[in-house]
Amino acid sequence: MVKSCCVPGCTTGNALYVKQQKSSGLRNKSLFKPPKNAELFAKWVKAIPRKDKVLSESSYVCELHFEEDDVLIYDETILLDGTVNIIKRIRPLLKTGAVPCIFPNLPFNSTKHNNKRKPPTERFLYIGKNKSKLIPYLKENLNQLEKPDSKWMFELKDDEVELVRWNRGSSKKITISNDLIVKIFFSDIEILFDHIINTILLSMNETNELLKYIHSLIECKGIMTTENNITRRSITCKGYVEIRLGQRGPKSNYCFDCRVARKKMADSLRKKVLKLENKIQEK
Repeated sequence: MVKSCCVPGCTTGNALYVKQQKSSGLRNKSLFKPPKNAELFAKWVKAIPRKDKVLSESSYVCELHFEEDDVLIYDETILLDGTVNIIKRIRPLLKTGAVPCIFPNLPFNSTKHNNKRKPPTERFLYIGKNKSKLIPYLKENLNQLEKPDSKWMFELKDDEVELVRWNRGSSKKITISNDLIVKIFFSDIEILFDHIINTILLSMNETNELLKYIHSLIECKGIMTTENNITRRSITCKGYVEIRLGQRGPKSNYCFDCRVARKKMADSLRKKVLKLENKIQEK
């Protein structure tokens, strides 16, 4: 039986997704079955915005829809000397009580929410299958794009539209080509999102939703920045950090894999310092 994510708009587990992951050398995202606890199961049903199919015990939801800290990829053990021993799990584990809450790529006809109908002057144009009209329409109606803040700038080019945000030496950029293919760049480095790869925008509303989502992300600072201003990152660095729903307090500037790598580097440095101090004391 083929296991695939039941969240609308998610491709995790389908044949094309598995083929793309295999050809790219990437691991398949983990799929989790709904909890057996009736109360928690009801929370999953309520959280997943799907009206055409009810979540069942045989359904699966992939890790992309959970908060980063809810998916346990590593086991951490504190050793007697205070160092943290980190071992990667063979199979990621879902934290007890976790509820799916991230749905970035929903088809607009899948949501359970009843959106109020807006007056004609407030509604966005839906292009549908006539894709060739969106770029000219987008260029002529940039004022309809909802800037998340005043730092976002829109630039028109012959072959694409650029939505750019500059902030203290870093930048976020969304490019929409004439064939409506979307690419995302953080500080000129292309970021590959599993749910955005080869995405084709079909409406102004979808463009606004994408802009809002990219604005909400924090650029990962990597493991460290060298004297030459080169950022070292974990091999599996996503390039960004998602702000979790309901999160309070300071936000992390590092993705999970870079945080783990930074811990390992700090532990290694601490061991070297202790070893050096012991040698000095022996003398």
